[in-house]
Amino acid sequence: MQTNYDLKNKTMKKPYHLIALLILALAAGCNEKRGYAPENTKTQEYKNWKDSARKHFAVLAYYYNNNIHDSLVEAIPAELEFCAEHELWYDYYDAWMMLGEEYSFYGEQRKAIEIAQEIHDDAIKRNNGYGLAGAEFIKALVYDNQLNHEEAARSFEKALEVYPDSAEAFLKNTIYVYYSNELRDKKNIEKMRQMLDEWKAYIDVCLKDSTIPRRQFDNWLYYYHHSSYFYYMQLKDLDKAQQHVDSVVMHLDKVGWSQITRNEVTGYQVQLAIERGNYNEALKLNEQQLPHADELDINAYSEILHQRALIMKGLGRWQEAYTYAEQYCDLVDSMTQADTRQQLNELNKRFEIDELKMQAEREKIESERQRMHLIILIGAIVALGVIIVFILRQRATRRLAAMKLEQERIENELRIARDIQMSMVPNTFPNREGLDMYAAMKPAREVGGDLYSYVLNGHQLYFCLGDVSGKGVPASLFMSQATKLFQMLANQGMQPSEICTQMNDVMSGKENKNGMFVTFFVGLIDLESGHLSFCNAGHNPPVIGGTPSNGDLLKMESNAPLGLWTDLKYVGEEIESIKGRTLFFYTDGLTEAENHRQEQFGEERLLRILRNEHFDSSRGVIDTLAAEVEKHRDGAEPNDDLTMLCIRVTA
Repeated sequence: MQTNYDLKNKTMKKPYHLIALLILALAAGCNEKRGYAPENTKTQEYKNWKDSARKHFAVLAYYYNNNIHDSLVEAIPAELEFCAEHELWYDYYDAWMMLGEEYSFYGEQRKAIEIAQEIHDDAIKRNNGYGLAGAEFIKALVYDNQLNHEEAARSFEKALEVYPDSAEAFLKNTIYVYYSNELRDKKNIEKMRQMLDEWKAYIDVCLKDSTIPRRQFDNWLYYYHHSSYFYYMQLKDLDKAQQHVDSVVMHLDKVGWSQITRNEVTGYQVQLAIERGNYNEALKLNEQQLPHADELDINAYSEILHQRALIMKGLGRWQEAYTYAEQYCDLVDSMTQADTRQQLNELNKRFEIDELKMQAEREKIESERQRMHLIILIGAIVALGVIIVFILRQRATRRLAAMKLEQERIENELRIARDIQMSMVPNTFPNREGLDMYAAMKPAREVGGDLYSYVLNGHQLYFCLGDVSGKGVPASLFMSQATKLFQMLANQGMQPSEICTQMNDVMSGKENKNGMFVTFFVGLIDLESGHLSFCNAGHNPPVIGGTPSNGDLLKMESNAPLGLWTDLKYVGEEIESIKGRTLFFYTDGLTEAENHRQEQFGEERLLRILRNEHFDSSRGVIDTLAAEVEKHRDGAEPNDDLTMLCIRVTA
């Protein structure tokens, strides 16, 4: 299958890693048979532990799928400790395997193999077969990334052997997907047949488990049919190979096509046509792939060139066959050096390049004999070529002009969108005795996902500050929804915890199809008494003055960000009086601002400035910090939106 992606600009390709993680994430949320459960499995306390582990795992999956490497590495030890404490062993080993897979994906193979060894030793100590299978799984990934297909296949086979019968099906089916690829690369027909029979029997057994979603079976069958196609192609059983391609098409008609899957299936149909000698049909199918070839990865594109060379050879169009074969060789040469030598040797044999060169040379000799008779015709062709080039250049100039106009239109629309977004956040603040308040926001792009707002009802001041996941237009739309909800609920006189609960119910509904969320802080100050009520929904802790050290991070209750999960009840807190104490709120665009050396601004630098500098006003605080951030970046582009809010209530 051509599903390799060059993620994170790494040279190592990882075809199924995100699929494997999705399977593990589904396991964390769908299957009640997780873990070697203790005796108190059915108690409410144990169910609460399981729910907490699943929520933590969803955050880990978010870090993994969005390439937030450092946060994932930092978060996993706490998850392991929690799961071990409450004997949630499947969640425990799933999180540990995720760390090993992350290191392997980042090219840190030594760390990945250390993780595999640690999992193995831990599983031996606990007599846990699921952990043993997970250790072999990570070890196999490392071998695969090092192009050691023999050892990779052996480790995948070992993982299947030790996999407990009572364990859930998700990881085992993932191992079958990887194992089938290794056997295909090794061309081990006998073992592949045995593996496919075992895999299909296992899927049939899983069908009897009502706790597994039907869509999951469809995904397993989808990859089973992919593997079966390659098996029957190696056997030259074209009819059965065609049947499995048809099964893949039926699945994609049901769940939807992408450019990648369309190219895969078309490539299978091209190969079938080549094997049957239907070169004209193969050429038509191959020509459907070429217009989109620049959208594919290097492996998929090289396969298109490979098949086209075979087609041209089959049609007797030797010069074109030789041209595409050379292009294929050049492309293969740009892949990993360890793999290139083997592929080039195969090319000489499979495409008979020496024969193609000889045929091309014979054609060259024949054309030389005819050269004198074609001089006049060549002159005409050259003249025609000059005219065509001139026309093409004219068209290219017009296209470039149209593209420039389109780019200017898009930039103008983004400027308008930025103006609209900035108009949604207040740029004037209450002119009231005893209140000093100021805020500023600077998106990293034309539009962003940070927000702040306030509502003043008499002596009751509501305020908020938030940071939406992601950037750009989707984040700005989610930000506008959050701002409007806050203003509506604040005008109803609700407490901050009630506002967060109501906003979460709305923002985590079915309409949130992209799974977006917002970290959010809501506060309510009584300007007469100085009393502060607040609720923090997963946001950075603010800095509060008036402490012995002249400024510290406020310790708060931990609540989930808004929009992640439904039916949550948010917990609020309060401070008796903040009169004479400065409150400073910010998004992580401040503390995580990076310079060219990728050094972050950091909380320590923030606290040092706030403790040691003298500020005459809230605006002075924000202007000083904005200047310090620019100084720290030293010309580096902003990596995140930056929003700051400062409030001081005096007697």
